[in-house]
Amino acid sequence: MKHNTNDHSNAVYFALLNLADDGTYSITHVEINGPDKFIHIAKHLRPTFCPSCNARMHSKGVYTRRVNHPITQDSMNIYLIVHQRRWICKSCGHTENDSFPFLDKYSHSSNITPYLILDAFRNLSRSTADIAAQFNISDSSARLVFKRYVDLPRLPLPEYISVDEVYLNISNKDKYAFVIMDFVSGEIIDIVHNRWRSTIEDYFLSIPLKERLNVKGVISDAYRTYLKLPEDFFPHALTILDSFHVIKLIISRINTYIYKVLKRYKKRDEERRKQKNHDENRDSRTIRPSREVILLQNYKWVILKNQDDINYSTKRYYHKMLGMNVDTFAIEKMFLDLDPNFKKLRDLKEEYIEFNEQDYADEFDVLSSLNTLIDKYRRSDQSIFRDFALFLRANTDPIVNSFIKVKVHRKSASGEKEYYARLSNGPMESFNRKPKDLKRESRGFSDFDYTRNRILWATRENPSVKGIPRSKEEIKTNEGKERGPYKKKKQSSSK
Repeated sequence: MKHNTNDHSNAVYFALLNLADDGTYSITHVEINGPDKFIHIAKHLRPTFCPSCNARMHSKGVYTRRVNHPITQDSMNIYLIVHQRRWICKSCGHTENDSFPFLDKYSHSSNITPYLILDAFRNLSRSTADIAAQFNISDSSARLVFKRYVDLPRLPLPEYISVDEVYLNISNKDKYAFVIMDFVSGEIIDIVHNRWRSTIEDYFLSIPLKERLNVKGVISDAYRTYLKLPEDFFPHALTILDSFHVIKLIISRINTYIYKVLKRYKKRDEERRKQKNHDENRDSRTIRPSREVILLQNYKWVILKNQDDINYSTKRYYHKMLGMNVDTFAIEKMFLDLDPNFKKLRDLKEEYIEFNEQDYADEFDVLSSLNTLIDKYRRSDQSIFRDFALFLRANTDPIVNSFIKVKVHRKSASGEKEYYARLSNGPMESFNRKPKDLKRESRGFSDFDYTRNRILWATRENPSVKGIPRSKEEIKTNEGKERGPYKKKKQSSSK
């Protein structure tokens, strides 16, 4: 359906294309076909002179170009039908075409398209293929637009940095990327292609010492390379061992012990099955899980969960698998009775949870309480906690440092908040979900630079694009996973 335009509608279209309504351009007419709107635009015919010899140029006719303009107006898709005139100088042979400020030479999309594509890339839940489909371009074209405009630098090192790794699996050499975060603001400072000691050393030594001297603390898990970062690269920084990872360590060891108990009961059940088959002259290959096995498989939280977080209830209900009426207290008692060490392990674990969650007046109080706990663990009859005491003793200073509180700035749905928080890798653990979500949506990565910039572009508060986009030649060839072996099909040649 063809529509003629008036002065009011022309003004709207000129605003849509960011054109000055000075008589240089005209909107000839508009066509509507279902959800698509086609805006026909041309340049007024005026004398044109050769830029080389200043002679008057001659028209060689008009050709049309269909251009994507991915802006929705009135819930309709916008396409530009550009009527472009060709010019030739008969004096020197120079040729050129009418130029339009919203359109580059040979481009199939208007100049606003790259910025809309970049805005879509800020959503990590969207894959490149999904974004490309929205703008009616190929995956490689969408990726190329992003790589031309986005190449984000490292942010300056702050006073307190959190470090951790995230599984990207870019290549066999670069499975885990090394992530550096500003603890105070929660922004990602940089992402390095792997966490190898040599790579981290080259990276930090490339940063001027003057900047590294400003770092007051490095927060990490118990990975030795991370714990040694202050000693190796940040002379004025404290080593801070994240409290969550300390608790995670003891939980993991208790969980391993529970699994050993489970294996013991399963072995007992298997022996019972064999004995029953022998006594009844049968050949049963399976046996119904015993009550002990059911409890160990489904109720490990009795020991592993913080006791204060358990929702105790006296309301009884019939448990079909156990074949009896139970409540939370009954489940707890039955589980703890499965092994004589269970209650001791839980009580010792809870003492560390209590120590970790308390507020202390100063560093001396923290150290005193920790030393008391270490001595108790060292004298314990539980080997798990005797080993844990050795770990605590070896990392006493980093654990004590984790009780330091600093003022942080965090964004939330209600706005920016400012408060004091303990030094921890909590914000980092929250961030690590984002690359994993992107990896799942993208079905894997093969280009580290693209992946790094995509994550930083989506998570930084005010990322900037290049004023002059990089050319295709400047964008380096990807170095990702090696292609696996494959066999080429031989084409049968006809004689």
